[in-house]
Amino acid sequence: MKMRLHVVWTTEKPVVLPWNYLHLLHGFLYTAIKKASPKLGEFLHEQGFVVGGHRYKLVTFSLLFPQAAEPTNDGLKMLPPIHWWVASPLPAPIEALAFTLLTEGEARLGKVKLTVERAEVEEPPKIEGRCLLQTLSPIVASTGVRKGGKIEHRFLSPEEQDFWRVLETNLRRKAIVLGVEASPDALRFSSEWEWRSKLFEVQGTKVRGWEGKFWVEGDPALIRIGYEAGFGERNAQGFGMVKLVATK
Repeated sequence: MKMRLHVVWTTEKPVVLPWNYLHLLHGFLYTAIKKASPKLGEFLHEQGFVVGGHRYKLVTFSLLFPQAAEPTNDGLKMLPPIHWWVASPLPAPIEALAFTLLTEGEARLGKVKLTVERAEVEEPPKIEGRCLLQTLSPIVASTGVRKGGKIEHRFLSPEEQDFWRVLETNLRRKAIVLGVEASPDALRFSSEWEWRSKLFEVQGTKVRGWEGKFWVEGDPALIRIGYEAGFGERNAQGFGMVKLVATK
């Protein structure tokens, strides 16, 4: 069974997290999985699944969605309750995370302590036809550019056709890892909305992602992989998670 966990955290008063809090969520996620399942946690953190020279952890998570938020000099001030989603096409990571959350009842993100109000598995939506998806964390897509004999990464934007090509190629590699036989027919992407760019620092590297809404149509198996494992790159670092808004 594919799984998506909805976590609700609460605190007695508003909390302040740094702008680049994704690394705190990333660290908490792997620590929580490792507590419940040491071998799984180590495998996901150190290895993951490899196909065509690319490594996939097959887990993704959202940004934090508090009741309200405001910028401060020290970061982002969040008013509880604070919502967080984690998804994977593999049940084991979600089961391990849920076990730790429910048994410990709290989480630490840096210096901030959060109390688990609830952690519940969401029913998977029916993915069919043309799907309207909205990002819960920015989507990252990049391509290699040769400069001075070295290959450097260039982050792509949704205005470039290569952005959507990278997304589909990425989904097809994940399908191979999962043993899913995907249709050779190309996915059809479209977006009539403006996208917002966000720059994050991840392990000392500047990473540019994009937030927005888009339509995708084609093989439901591939679209579902994107829903469960994330679209684009760096999913396990908190990028590429989406929610289903509508189908037609």
